[in-house]
Amino acid sequence: MNKKTRPLVVVVGGGPVGLSVAALLSSNSKLEKFDVHLVDSGSAPTWFRDSLDLRVYALSRVSQNILNSLGVWESITTCRSSPYEKMHVWQGKYDARLGSVTFDSAEVGEPDLGHIVEDSLLRVELIKNLERAGVKITFGAELSSIDIRQREAHVTLSTGEKLSAAILIAADGGSSTVRDLLEMPITKVSYQQQAIVTHIETEKSHGETAWQRFLPDGPLAFLPLADGRSSVVWSTKSNHAKTLCELRDSEFRAKLQSASGNVLGKISSFTKRASFPLQASHAHQYCGNRVVLVGDAAHKIHPLAGQGMNLGLMDAAVVADVLLEALHKGEDPGDLRVLRRYERQRKGDNLKMLLALDVLHRLFGVSGNLMPPLRSIGLSAFDAMPFVKSKIMRRALGYRNQLPGAAINPIV
Repeated sequence: MNKKTRPLVVVVGGGPVGLSVAALLSSNSKLEKFDVHLVDSGSAPTWFRDSLDLRVYALSRVSQNILNSLGVWESITTCRSSPYEKMHVWQGKYDARLGSVTFDSAEVGEPDLGHIVEDSLLRVELIKNLERAGVKITFGAELSSIDIRQREAHVTLSTGEKLSAAILIAADGGSSTVRDLLEMPITKVSYQQQAIVTHIETEKSHGETAWQRFLPDGPLAFLPLADGRSSVVWSTKSNHAKTLCELRDSEFRAKLQSASGNVLGKISSFTKRASFPLQASHAHQYCGNRVVLVGDAAHKIHPLAGQGMNLGLMDAAVVADVLLEALHKGEDPGDLRVLRRYERQRKGDNLKMLLALDVLHRLFGVSGNLMPPLRSIGLSAFDAMPFVKSKIMRRALGYRNQLPGAAINPIV
């Protein structure tokens, strides 16, 4: 391949993962880089300083490093984000001596376990990065057709525009149009649950702590927000979620108060409620000739550990490393042999996380008189094993034996 010719990469999907991979491939700091065209069927995001986005992510240390390598992390923290230093997980009564475990960042020598960041803020800052790099972004355009040939992927948009790319990257979510048009097989498992999200104001401070209680129908999490409120993610059976969403405000607040075990005292107010279905999915292949799946297009996991976005950003960093290295070596970066290097690095890791969370979800969903006390004993025993807890925390922070270049860019 002629190194003087920059191959075109078409990225489909304007969420944080798609925007990140586009930014990594077009970064001005790279000697070799790609021409990138990002396409999204939705509208451009807007971030409001005076109101918090309902959709938030718990970003790990490694995810922060990736964003820092792109020059956007400082602007995100300057605008608004909330670090959390601890995570407290429990079952049953909050004040019970048995049945809880606490993860503390100080135990692994870290300033925090992660940051809570709004979806719209993250996307807006990444779009600014792409605009500085001269990346073309097309919002409001859907894919009409894809024709994969030996040397190029031909894409037709709903606007009538036709693109010929060396590589097509699908970052268009769990209902990926790219994956469906190319009939790439995927296994999906419904949890028969919905996650209800809202922001709440509470009597007690969240103390820069993420709180999570395991309930019979699913976990309830309170995530600390920068303005002192907490973001709620309440996973419960679909019929129960439907009932909760239809309740009057006073009735919903009472249900949420009871479910939280009063961990942060009285809930005085909350924002609008939204809900979305929960499922696990995993693509049989992450790549084909000229095409790559990243983020939710390749895999989805239960939100109980808040790791979905972190896995997606790691996908972005690894695929960017693989493609840039191939370009540097003079290889054809869209060749299937090259793209499989990304699949080999990410597929096993993502599948392990998916299976671990699936087992944990099912373990806490098992009913029976003996199960609650057994789970309580297990949590308490786990809390008494600092070495194991440290390994879990480092894993949650994103540390692996092998990290892509962008993921080891330290925040100073």
